[in-house]
Amino acid sequence: MKILLLNPPAPQGQRFTREGRCTQQSAIWTTLWPPISLVYAATLLQANGHEVKVIDCPAHDLDLEDVSHLIRAFRPDTVVFSAATPSVESDLALSSMIKNINPAIYTCAFGTHVTVLDQQSLSQSPSLDIIVRNEPEYTILETINALEQPGGLMNLTDISGITYRDAAGVITRNEARPLSHDVVDALPFPDWRLIDVNAYRLPLKDKPFVMIAPQRGCQFPCTFCTAGTYYGKKLRTRKVDLIVQEMKEAVEKFKIRDFFFWAETFTANPSFVRELCNGIIESNLGVSWVCNSRVDTVDGGLLQLMAKAGCWMISYGIESFNPDILKGVRKEIEAGSVNTIISLTKKAGILASAHIIFGLPHETPKTARQTLKRVLALDLDFAQFYCAVPFPGSQLYEQALKEGWLDGTHDFTAFRQEKAVMSLDTITRNEVERVRAEAMRAFYLRPKIISRILRLMSIRHIGKNIISALKFLKTVR
Repeated sequence: MKILLLNPPAPQGQRFTREGRCTQQSAIWTTLWPPISLVYAATLLQANGHEVKVIDCPAHDLDLEDVSHLIRAFRPDTVVFSAATPSVESDLALSSMIKNINPAIYTCAFGTHVTVLDQQSLSQSPSLDIIVRNEPEYTILETINALEQPGGLMNLTDISGITYRDAAGVITRNEARPLSHDVVDALPFPDWRLIDVNAYRLPLKDKPFVMIAPQRGCQFPCTFCTAGTYYGKKLRTRKVDLIVQEMKEAVEKFKIRDFFFWAETFTANPSFVRELCNGIIESNLGVSWVCNSRVDTVDGGLLQLMAKAGCWMISYGIESFNPDILKGVRKEIEAGSVNTIISLTKKAGILASAHIIFGLPHETPKTARQTLKRVLALDLDFAQFYCAVPFPGSQLYEQALKEGWLDGTHDFTAFRQEKAVMSLDTITRNEVERVRAEAMRAFYLRPKIISRILRLMSIRHIGKNIISALKFLKTVR
């Protein structure tokens, strides 16, 4: 079959990443991530004899008219596309356009939002045929193999992990696909030739990068996160030699030496990280990489080893400095340990970034500004400030529905991390957005931060970076 795999055009032409739990507009440095799930799926399909094309619309500023031309030119049998909560309305509308071009084309969506609200999404989108739930790659392959056989949709009855509309229009939810440990090692290395890797550049440094998936799943119970819903609540790590081999291939085939270890919490298993870092060091690849982490999963020795293996920045999920808020969202870290870990990170020669969420349950204007004060006192290089959003698939979503914090609204276009959608008794939506705006200006307009950022910038693109940052900060009111 001929398969077109799409990251759809973003609403209002915005640059937009749809990848697992991370469904967001590119922020201050307008960074887009390479669409690793699409490339994984395409590589797997290609290895099994299918003809594939991967198009990341936001990376190339493509709109619906451009997609229409692509479909008419490529003439696919099936279009598989990613869908995200804040863009789900426009994402799912894509299926209608596809059917108008050719009613015989099968339409298939995947992502965290449609995983959770599968039947609702199909009911609202009559032109959508299939939803792939949870981790998508092998489910997509089995679905395409079944559609290829005579009978088409009639062959999907035994495909686990999908919800679909049969030939009679009846919506059927098949049994869930088990989240197997074997999958993480069985997947082929992503064939980055399927996309233009030069379209994805590191912020400030302006170097091309790709993503490496060292593991899947997350054992931490944070209520605001959808990671456990999508990839499961059990950590599944890959074999270290496979990860190192994949990095070596990226260096040799694509001349890529910069990587983002795409994992919910890369350091969730410190012994695995030590083994991987030693493997990278022994390979003598000369690579650089960044990752996400928690302050309760690293220590000084591990940080030193990570730096030696090429880690140059770590983003820590801190969320809040208020113990009651952290306890309420089951973020089981000690706020008092943050200073120590940030200090050890900088001592190891690694840049430190923090993720902060304003407006979680029990938040007040006072606690929000106390958190901001603590953040400003840290020796951070970067910080991302978000409004709490109860994405479908998170426990926070169920809690928000139960408590009436969403005011009965299900306008998912508002579910964006720069907007507050929950009305708590302790803080209003306007107050949450106001504190976030204060935080952005207070953090990034300090001379020491500006100086550090300037030292990181590519000289050739320093003007472009500054303009992007100023435009973004101008939007934060």
